[in-house]
Amino acid sequence: MRTNLLKLCISFALSVVVTYTLASVAHSQQVLAGLLNLDVRISLTDRIVMVAGDWLGLYLYLLVIAIGLLIAFTVMALLRRFVSVPGTLLYTVGGTLAMLVILISMRELGSLTPIAGARGALGLSLQCLAGAIGGAVFGASLGQSPREPRAASSNVTLPLRDLL
Repeated sequence: MRTNLLKLCISFALSVVVTYTLASVAHSQQVLAGLLNLDVRISLTDRIVMVAGDWLGLYLYLLVIAIGLLIAFTVMALLRRFVSVPGTLLYTVGGTLAMLVILISMRELGSLTPIAGARGALGLSLQCLAGAIGGAVFGASLGQSPREPRAASSNVTLPLRDLL
């Protein structure tokens, strides 16, 4: 049990870091692309500095991503009890939906998403792709396989074995 919990925590932490890193880099590149469209010259050094600065500076986004993925992966683990789909596929969908919900919620709550690189269709798609990859990392690191769906029951607890 302790080994399974450790594996679960490591898999989750890895998926959060992967998702955040990809989302942060995508954000930086989208902002830089906007500057290039304005004929601003950007050196490779400036690009690297901006990517590193965003990775360090968007730490609140890291927290939001972690919460979103936790909710999404828990929902996918519950769903997995009733459908015969590989866990990696479910967690990939969960990661995608987590990022989509996060960004749409930010936009609706503040009339503008604070993640500038996600304001357009391409930027939003790249953020969702980051979530998909993070979800795939989570599922793959757990070694998920298809399960037979269970009959619906009134027991809504989520035992650790259902995540693994």
